Amino acid sequence: MALDSEPSEEFSFPRLASQDSSQFSGIDSPPLWNHSPENLLRDDHDRGFGRLIIGKHDGNDQTRSFSYAETRSLWSDKAEQKMDMLWEDLNEELPPRSQSLRIDPTVDGGEKKSSLFTDESSAVAVGCGMKLTKKTPTKKKMSPNVLVLMRILKKLLVLRSSTQRSPAKTHPRLMGVIDVQGAPSFSVLRKSRALKKNISRVYCVQASSAAVDEPKNISMGDSFIRPHLRQLAAYQPILPFEVLSAQLGRKPEDIVKLDANENPYGPPPEASNMKFPYVYPDPQSRRLRDALALDSGLDSEFILVGCGADELIDLIMRCVLDPGEKIIDCPPTFSMYVFDAAVNGAGVIKVPRNPDFSLNVDRIAEVVELEKPKCIFLTSPNNPDGSIINEDDLLKILEMPILVVLDEAYIEFSGVESRMKWVKKYENLIVLRTFSKRAGLAGLRVGYGAFPLSIIEYMWRAKQPYNVSVAGEVAALAALSNGKYLEDVRDALVRERERLFELLKQVPFLNPYPSHSNFILCEVTSGMDAKKLKEDLAKMGVMVRHYNSTELKGYVRVSAGKPEHTDALMDCLKQFY
Repeated sequence: MALDSEPSEEFSFPRLASQDSSQFSGIDSPPLWNHSPENLLRDDHDRGFGRLIIGKHDGNDQTRSFSYAETRSLWSDKAEQKMDMLWEDLNEELPPRSQSLRIDPTVDGGEKKSSLFTDESSAVAVGCGMKLTKKTPTKKKMSPNVLVLMRILKKLLVLRSSTQRSPAKTHPRLMGVIDVQGAPSFSVLRKSRALKKNISRVYCVQASSAAVDEPKNISMGDSFIRPHLRQLAAYQPILPFEVLSAQLGRKPEDIVKLDANENPYGPPPEASNMKFPYVYPDPQSRRLRDALALDSGLDSEFILVGCGADELIDLIMRCVLDPGEKIIDCPPTFSMYVFDAAVNGAGVIKVPRNPDFSLNVDRIAEVVELEKPKCIFLTSPNNPDGSIINEDDLLKILEMPILVVLDEAYIEFSGVESRMKWVKKYENLIVLRTFSKRAGLAGLRVGYGAFPLSIIEYMWRAKQPYNVSVAGEVAALAALSNGKYLEDVRDALVRERERLFELLKQVPFLNPYPSHSNFILCEVTSGMDAKKLKEDLAKMGVMVRHYNSTELKGYVRVSAGKPEHTDALMDCLKQFY
């Protein structure tokens, strides 16, 4: 249709708006098309054109927006039949998807809009690259001023397009239209044969100097991140052999790694007999849970397996904590509790341990009464000092109105019986265990927990379905089937821990603490800088753990390894005195 011909009553020149355009942000599919003045809308899943705005124009040129739920409720079978006819007709000249550009909704919804036409009712829907309108024709003619304006606009558009990057081929009949952002674009108007009297369609292809695939700087990427995560410090994990080898300029076999409490003996040989690695693992880990039931004396219905105990810590927080709720942390302890709380938007109330690393139970009781925290995370034996929680303190805390998560990652080295069975009596107790330490499976990430039945139901609902790998489950089953191997390894590490403790007491600038785990915490004294000590030992090929926290700034932690690992450490320490 040429602009200098008799104007069509079906040509519209609306500027659409939405009062609530934010609800459409990020919606790529499905688009919604407003078909009739009664707002009969269609949800078409086969045409993913991106975001759109739904607006209605009446005789007063007012606009209003519709929610996604409203549009779905307005659809009817009769309108669906009509739209099927319309889509069939539109398919003949529908531009390629590559020509469809994103059209963002305007932000000034609800205001009165000027229009080139009056005395007509129009229902309009705009999608990315497509606009459908339906109008009630009137006998009113366009004024001469309007025709002059449209001719000028056409000439400006043609001139602009001749100096800018052109879009792909379009329909030969072009006319000027203003899109929902007010930017000029080329469009094709053609009356639908299916609904000749009422329906007109406009295909929009924006003529712009920007390439179609050039990203738009709508907003900075981090604006999509939850606010409380933007300031989150990343968790600092232990570096693997490959990275240490590159940093230290040493071969991996020449590095003595005593910084991560790993089991240097590794898993039993049966762990290598993995079958069917190409199939998904059992999402319920049935065989492993049955084996754990025999090992612990607790029915399998109380047991949940995870990708390491770390996954279960995060799962508990996701199921228990709403953003803004609080947990109790008793530093110095395992730093994963504070990290996961921060990720989940929870607050942390710190109740520091006593100088001997025992729990300050009286202070915990005060905080529970005043602050109403949701849960408390306790580690026994505690990491990094190796102390265990005495039974009286644990029972006092269990009597408080708070969920108690007891992390027993190192319980096998303590000589103390696990409290897993207690979950049958205490509805507010969760006990976590791992295969990383006693079974040497840190690299395969297999952990498990004992939960009250009233809690475990919700953990099952929220956990990832295939969280434990086939390799991890087979290795864990092999470890449980070879109890003699696990006992021998545990005994060897406990003996080496005691030997290491006696040797560290002979170092003049170290004050080691007795431990019930497979590591020893040492206070660095006599003016020696703990961080520098750690760095100097690393240059010699021996890795120990140093902490940046206030409570542990002057300490190092040393893992119990094989006898030759202890000997290498002591040879290096002797060079400092």
